[in-house]
Formats: sequence, C-alpha cells, structure tokens
Amino acid sequence: MTTFSNAPDTSPEIGRDKPLTLRAIFILNALKVLLTLGFFAAFKWGGFALHGLAGDSAAQLMLVAAAGYAAAFGLIVASILNRQIRGIRTAIVLDLLISIAAGGPIGYVIAAVSMWLSFTGPVKRYFAYR
Repeated sequence: MTTFSNAPDTSPEIGRDKPLTLRAIFILNALKVLLTLGFFAAFKWGGFALHGLAGDSAAQLMLVAAAGYAAAFGLIVASILNRQIRGIRTAIVLDLLISIAAGGPIGYVIAAVSMWLSFTGPVKRYFAYR
C-alpha cells in the first residue's frame, strides 16, 4: 500500500535533474528572442506599426533588443550549466532592463514570470545540488 507524506524528500538525488520550472524559464526566454526577431521582420519588411513605432527605426530597436535578449539568454544558459542561481537572476534583471529600454510589455511579463519561477523550490534545489 502506498502512503503519502507531507515531509520533504531528503533523497540525495533531489535537485539532480532540471525541473520543469527551470525548463519554463529557458523556453520563455528563448521564445522572447524569437518573438523580437519576428517583430524586427514585421517592422522592416511588413510595414507593421505599433504605438507610434514604425519603419526602420522600430526595426533597428527590435534588432538591438533581440541582440540584448540573446546575450541575456546566453547568460541564462551558462548559469544553468554552471548551477549559479545568482547568474540566472542577474540575467533576468538584465533582460527586464532591456525590455524597459525597448518598451516591450511582453518582455516585462516574461521577465517577471521568470524571476518568480527562479524562487520556486524545485529551481532552488536544482541550483543547490552539487
């Protein structure tokens, strides 16, 4: 018969594998880079206009933002591989600053969700595992 307990799992293997919440941080930030490149293409070649942004200046802004997001994403990947929670949180803050400069509300939401997910138990256990 299986019994369930609210006691924390003290297994030495807890935190060894990447949790779903960490994978969500990875996927959300990768999609943000691709979404920003999509906005670049829409502004550059599609004649897209949004809240007064249009044309080549908007395309240039999206290209610079995408480059910044890609750099922050690289820092996120390096932090995950090296199990450095401070690095991933620093990258998320950098990501938020890029979103503020680019005026991207989608970026604000993704950065806020990513930061919140970085404080969940499974992510903390992953980074604490050695």
